[in-house]
Amino acid sequence: MQILLVYPNISDHPLDISFGLSSISAVLKREGHSVKLLDCTFGISNGHIKKTLKDFRPDLIGVTIASNDYLYAIKIVTFIKSIYSVPVICGGFYATTAPENVIKESCFDIVAIGEGEETMLEVINAIQHKNEMTEISGIWYKKDTVIYKNEMRKRNQNIDSLPFPDRQLFDYPRYIQNNRHLATFLTSIGCPFPCTYCINKGLMQKFGSQNYLRLKSIDYIIREIKSVISTYNIREIEFYDETFTIFKQRVIEFCSVYKSEINIPFYINARVETIDEEIALHLKNAGCVRVSMGIETGDEFVRNQILKRNQTDKQIIDAFKIIKAHGMQTHSYNMVGIPYENPESIKKTIELNRICEPDFIAVSIFNAYKGTELHEICESNGWLVHENGMSYFKTSNIRHPHFTIKELKNIRDHFGYEVFKNRNYKRALIDIMDKKLLHHRMYVILRSYLISMGIKNHIR
Repeated sequence: MQILLVYPNISDHPLDISFGLSSISAVLKREGHSVKLLDCTFGISNGHIKKTLKDFRPDLIGVTIASNDYLYAIKIVTFIKSIYSVPVICGGFYATTAPENVIKESCFDIVAIGEGEETMLEVINAIQHKNEMTEISGIWYKKDTVIYKNEMRKRNQNIDSLPFPDRQLFDYPRYIQNNRHLATFLTSIGCPFPCTYCINKGLMQKFGSQNYLRLKSIDYIIREIKSVISTYNIREIEFYDETFTIFKQRVIEFCSVYKSEINIPFYINARVETIDEEIALHLKNAGCVRVSMGIETGDEFVRNQILKRNQTDKQIIDAFKIIKAHGMQTHSYNMVGIPYENPESIKKTIELNRICEPDFIAVSIFNAYKGTELHEICESNGWLVHENGMSYFKTSNIRHPHFTIKELKNIRDHFGYEVFKNRNYKRALIDIMDKKLLHHRMYVILRSYLISMGIKNHIR
């Protein structure tokens, strides 16, 4: 069959492929199906959509949806169905956490809940043979205005059984070019921690916490990386795992193999309580350049009682010190506008960043995402303005008791300046310039040129 996948990505950071769609495409192609992509990441026109439909003539359309691009996805798929009659199956995080919302939309015929590889194969088989879909687990679907809710599908526990993600589905060289020849990988799927702002806790409740976190074998990871670096001009690697360092012995073993087999600079995400001297030493020796860790808030009450991060200031400070002592860069993740946060909380977050001295800082504005505990809290308190999460670098979907959206945007835009101004005034000014000018093409070109010239300590 001819399968057209749609990636309604409107996020400007990071610009990256969908691992979900790339995995589904790889599985479908392995089974002999023809797959094509409508990728909205770099913009897309109605004319291009029309031409693709005319030339490819798909038998089924699959679209992945996150909370922040949900409305845009509806717009794209509604346009498609206005000119081309074809079943549409919708999956992704938002479809999994809010299937009752998605299935009500007239443009969606089927909702895939959970992982979509096997589900897509079974749906395709049913369409091909004109069979009923009553026995396909992991979907909700409509027939004659009636909504059918099938049983949940069990999660695949052997993710090594999947083919490597199909990066050729995308214009991958363009993604690499935009990311300064950096390629991204996942070595695991899922996260076992109970953070209340994150979808993983809700997914664990839906699918069960036992074996929720699944790991690729080290051999699989190395072979996948080799397949990419042998095809594309890759200079750096980033592992997108939410916590790369959960299992210490696995990290140590991986670092040894990676150093001998790959030996390309790489970045990771980690939780502060998983960092110690030994793990830092192995990461550094393997070529790790930067470790990103969540501070999120300097207010310990908000961090531990509201976000359920269960981390002390000392753990955070010590982890940043250890990474820096081993010659790696540090990158802190922070949020502003968290429920129950107040102006004093923001001051504490800035001060904790000053103490930790991260090389790079990411600051987002809190959004309450469907399927998270904090979404329920915001809804019950009447703080929820929009059901769906928005662009977390620009706005919020809640009405905060202590801050307006304008105030939160101003805090976010000046956060890095406040952290860096006493330590590195040039770096502080660059942070302000980034917030004000990154949407101007000439500034982006100049910034990229400076980075390519090796001026990385001030701009990233």
